[in-house]
Amino acid sequence: PDTIKIIVYEKALAGYIEFMDNYLYFDRDGYVVENSDVMTEGIPLVTGFDFEYVVMGEKLPVKNEIIFTNVMDITNLLSKYKLTADKIYFASESEITVFFGDVKVVLGNTKKLEEKIMNLPQFLSNLSGMKGTLNLENYSEDSEMAIFTQD
Repeated sequence: PDTIKIIVYEKALAGYIEFMDNYLYFDRDGYVVENSDVMTEGIPLVTGFDFEYVVMGEKLPVKNEIIFTNVMDITNLLSKYKLTADKIYFASESEITVFFGDVKVVLGNTKKLEEKIMNLPQFLSNLSGMKGTLNLENYSEDSEMAIFTQD
């Protein structure tokens, strides 16, 4: 009766956005958990979705919830397959491009997203030291169509 046990879990950062010359980091649930003027290595910049304001401790107020769901899906999958992206760009609610150093990976729409990301470590290891675009828009294990265009 005279003891309290406290367990603290640190929220893992899923990505960050640039807003008013600061880096705003959000967790896997989309809540803004940190505001900093220093960029943290290993956390991807996420671009391509619109918002007008941000409140610390609250969910990012995106206009299109589909894009936000896709942001969370991609960051969770990257974490699951131990991939560290530099940048994630959403051209629309379902057109996704991920940057790994000098390699730009065009994932396209969200169809078979996990299948595409699951195979990314193998593709990226084969492209080590190269610069260019890896197109996985039409990739599936059936077709295995992945096209790399070197810059």
